[in-house]
Amino acid sequence: MSKCKKCEAPGTIVLRKKDLYCDSCFLNNINHKFRSVIGKNKILSKNENILLCLSGGTASTTLMDMVHYGISLDSHKKLRVNPYALHIIGPGNEDNVQVANSVIKSCKHYGFDLYIIHIAEYVHDCTSLIKNVNAMPETDSISSNTFNEILNGMPPTAQNDFILKVKQNLYVKCAKELSCKFIFTAETTTTLAINLLSNLTVGRGSQVQNDIGFCDKRDKEVTILRPMKEISKEELNQYISIKKIMPVHNCNMLDNSLQSVISTFVTDLQENFQSTVSSVCKTADKIGVHDDSKYDSRCVLCKNVFNNSGSKISALEATVYSRLVSSKKREDNNEFHDNSLIEQTSLSMFPYINKNLCYGCSRIYSEMTLCDLPDVVKVHLQMSDKSK
Repeated sequence: MSKCKKCEAPGTIVLRKKDLYCDSCFLNNINHKFRSVIGKNKILSKNENILLCLSGGTASTTLMDMVHYGISLDSHKKLRVNPYALHIIGPGNEDNVQVANSVIKSCKHYGFDLYIIHIAEYVHDCTSLIKNVNAMPETDSISSNTFNEILNGMPPTAQNDFILKVKQNLYVKCAKELSCKFIFTAETTTTLAINLLSNLTVGRGSQVQNDIGFCDKRDKEVTILRPMKEISKEELNQYISIKKIMPVHNCNMLDNSLQSVISTFVTDLQENFQSTVSSVCKTADKIGVHDDSKYDSRCVLCKNVFNNSGSKISALEATVYSRLVSSKKREDNNEFHDNSLIEQTSLSMFPYINKNLCYGCSRIYSEMTLCDLPDVVKVHLQMSDKSK
């Protein structure tokens, strides 16, 4: 029988089609990856309040189990944090109530306080989102209908992107209400590889540092951390099998979108070429690390700074130029080099570009058939205009 590469005990788990581990060494290795990502960044203080963002899926359920294991240790390796949990009920899915109840059950098992909100809360600028602990929130049909109307007016790719940004905003707002300076999200290295390629396709290449890296500091008061960024989907599946964890498998990604195509592409490629995901993520780590704290002008939706790199030609200008070339007559070619014309066209194609919205969020707005932003975004737009 083949032996574990760590302790010579009988191997029970095969990773990357060649590495054999016993159950004990595998669990120790996964927990070490989780703790080392947190430890080497030296960002958490003792007894820090953290907010765990739980979807009910495999990754977030594993995150909850790892945090519980860490805070249960008696040794110097004890994870000294005070965890709170948050679950956001997604839009228009009949299984959402079942998922939320399963998350409540899991949190009670681990002894974590869970707060549940509906994603539709985002459409109104509510003063407080956090209400009862371990209880389903009351459904606001007006907010739900408004949010669903906004989503239904977008193509699937824009919907996926918009939902992701809305959730990030809600995470930060809830963290502030609970006095948590840090948020733990459950993206694995596989998820981050997919997100990187998705970012590039929807015009968010300049935002890779915040969306893919371990530490997202775009908000001045709350930092989003990704402590599972070195754990793969394959390792995740083995972990829940050994620990006999029962997650609720809910995939919120819409079919027929760029994100779903990229997810399938990366997963299939990883199956045959085991270094695919790690290569993509290593590339992401090398993409420009820059200090955003000195910039005040930020997108009111995703909170990223505007991409004012000063380059002569950008993806935005290339898109606008292509639109001009295809819409103008041949004899008007001289006008194509008029910068004011390019700027005028960019504003008509992408409203609020580099004034209130970044390129990626302006694309979302341009693809909305209702052309009506949520109230909370309108409020921020008005505040942004007054400050300029």
